Amino acid sequence: MSPIRFFLIGLVGIALIGCSSTPTSLLIDTPTRISVPTVIATPIPTPTPTLTATVTRVITPTLAPTIAITPSRTPTLAAGTMKIKLFFIALNDNGKSGKKIGCGDSIVAVERTIPATQAPLTAALKELLALKERNIGQAGLYNSLANANLKIDNVAVVGGTAFIALSGTLGLSGVCDDPRAEAQLKELALQFATVKQVSITLNGIPIERALSGKGN
Repeated sequence: MSPIRFFLIGLVGIALIGCSSTPTSLLIDTPTRISVPTVIATPIPTPTPTLTATVTRVITPTLAPTIAITPSRTPTLAAGTMKIKLFFIALNDNGKSGKKIGCGDSIVAVERTIPATQAPLTAALKELLALKERNIGQAGLYNSLANANLKIDNVAVVGGTAFIALSGTLGLSGVCDDPRAEAQLKELALQFATVKQVSITLNGIPIERALSGKGN
């Protein structure tokens, strides 16, 4: 082989070697694969919200039944009427039911309703003298004037004194009826606010003398 040919072949070989070799400057480092562990994301469960129920308790008040209560008082009088008191005797009561009088008795008031009048004392006297029952009411109060036959001649109230003039007969039974009859008449008059004391005559004689038998 000629030296020229050999030279050419050598150049070609060098060229081939140069083509097959990668220059150091052209080498790209292959990054090292880092083995990253696979992370499996476990989903965080969405918490079920705890509902705090606010309960508003509506309380319906239990209404007590309405009870109509009638007040304890004197009932309203009908138009054109008025109340008076008549007085009778609780025998042998010894002052337990009322003022003690006579033979260990009591004088007791009983209410009556009468037509309204401008002369209530006269009206009360008429009401009392019209009663002819000996026993009054369920309590059996005694009426000492049941047999009386009396007429009202005059009634007047002057300066706080009630002047009552009667005529007729009392028709009393026994000495114990004397203070009973007098008390029934006087207490009847004293119930009125304008009367402070009572003066009674029977047939023109003071009743105290008439009852004592000294009137003649």
